[in-house]
Amino acid sequence: MKDQRYTDIIIESLKEWPDKDKKIVREGLFLLDLHREIEMVTDIIGSKLGLHVRQIEILEILYNHHEIELTPAQLADEVHLTRSTMTGNLDSLQKKGFIKRESHPNDRRMLLITLTQEGIDFCKKTMPMRYAHVLRVMKGMSGDERKNLRGIYEKLLGIIREISEE
Repeated sequence: MKDQRYTDIIIESLKEWPDKDKKIVREGLFLLDLHREIEMVTDIIGSKLGLHVRQIEILEILYNHHEIELTPAQLADEVHLTRSTMTGNLDSLQKKGFIKRESHPNDRRMLLITLTQEGIDFCKKTMPMRYAHVLRVMKGMSGDERKNLRGIYEKLLGIIREISEE
């Protein structure tokens, strides 16, 4: 977690704000930092497999939807990445031999992304481990806690989406 002094400096810079609002801002900054730390630790777990979390998610989608051919844009939407970030991730996965890019049969301007046999083998080996990790995390909470957490995340996402559309 980030050194609390930095948050204190940020809060101190809000001298004009009422104290109550400063407390809420502090809590918001703490939650944002906690979210980033969860992502960082999750990425560390993925790095043990030689990939970033988003790359694992890309492979997971391709592996579990092998009957559907997906474009880079569709994959970007599925894993919530920008198109340019998706391109970099696909470049890395292709260098590792996990995916291949093929021309779309009906539109030569488009590409389709599919797993190679090496990508399929990697997924067969790693996906059970991924789901075991998810199970372990989720079993650490009660059913009510999971339900509440989901509701809180959905509410946060709704508020953040409203802000992004302003």
